Amino acid sequence: MPVYEVLTTQGTLDAEKRSALAAEITKVHTEETGSPAAFVQVVFPELPAGHSYTAGAEATPHIIRGQIRAGRAPSVRHAIITRLFDFYAELTGASRMSILVAVLDVPAQWAMEAGYILPEPTEAEEAAWFARLDAAQA
Repeated sequence: MPVYEVLTTQGTLDAEKRSALAAEITKVHTEETGSPAAFVQVVFPELPAGHSYTAGAEATPHIIRGQIRAGRAPSVRHAIITRLFDFYAELTGASRMSILVAVLDVPAQWAMEAGYILPEPTEAEEAAWFARLDAAQA
């Protein structure tokens, strides 16, 4: 379920940087939450130049917005935010003042994946959900 959007101006990230970011976002999310990598979605929407403003002036955004299931501990969210911020700054050389990383909660019952409403992020509910997935694939 996790969906991470890396929003930039067209041409900011080449294919190599997008690939590195997708791999790092997946790694960070799975390490911090225990979620399987197969469910981590990363997309790279690009804005045309002149389509982003900060404080009323044209800007070039560097925004990572993650949508994850609600219920994660603040320490997990902070670790994701910090690790992604630091990696993005190092990879791109963007000014730290120009980077925004936000992780938003999505209640599990508001999303469906593989044909099933998502479970709450607890061991018991996730185990039951994966059992349903396994049974559906058999």
